[in-house]
Amino acid sequence: MWTPAELERTLEGLLARDYHHRHPFNRRMHAGALSREELQVWVANRYYYQQCIPVKDSLLLAKLPEDARREWITRVLYHDGPSREQGGLSAWRALGRAVGLDEDVLESHALLRPGARFATDAYVNFVRDHPWFDGVASSLTELYAQRIMAVRTVAFETHYPWVEPQGLAYFRSRSRQAGVEASGALRLLGGHTRTQQDQERIVAAVRFKCSVLWSLLDALDATLPQDVPEGLGADDLARPGNPVVGGVA
Repeated sequence: MWTPAELERTLEGLLARDYHHRHPFNRRMHAGALSREELQVWVANRYYYQQCIPVKDSLLLAKLPEDARREWITRVLYHDGPSREQGGLSAWRALGRAVGLDEDVLESHALLRPGARFATDAYVNFVRDHPWFDGVASSLTELYAQRIMAVRTVAFETHYPWVEPQGLAYFRSRSRQAGVEASGALRLLGGHTRTQQDQERIVAAVRFKCSVLWSLLDALDATLPQDVPEGLGADDLARPGNPVVGGVA
């Protein structure tokens, strides 16, 4: 078996290569190359994904051991919030308003691409149909999510000044919360990992989640320009000494 440190390094290597920070769409976003309409389409499609996260976590919650349920339920509350005006989904609706989308456009999924729906539903189905161990493991993309959120916040402030600042609250929140959640998931999995096969299941689940996130962006990228301009992109994010990322790794 790998040691816990070796497992985490294996996951870091996988995410450095396969996480969607390397996708051409995200690279264009972080380089400031998206139009207002393209940014709106991304927000609208990602909103469907955000809506499904607490659904996914609720399905997972029903399978977890008692002690783990007490911790995992905080993820559902984080996204749903104590009311419609609070929580992660509320912050994402604020982002929609900040990029100029009416809320009914978000809620009706009028801009949702079929491929983005398919990828998101595949993730929910994976968690529903697999043991809780695999569902928890799939959340470990959060090891890199905290980094991309820090980069994204700077990219929006630098390249999209027309986006109202209050719309960036979700990015700022996740740049802190994702690392906390990833640490909790690693602790939970560590207490139930007995064999090399268990560790390989963790890696496989993270690889699947990377494919989900990549496929979601593929659905958007199919109708958008394919060139990747110079600017803050994948290599900058992956470089350990990146001053933007430093302190959140």
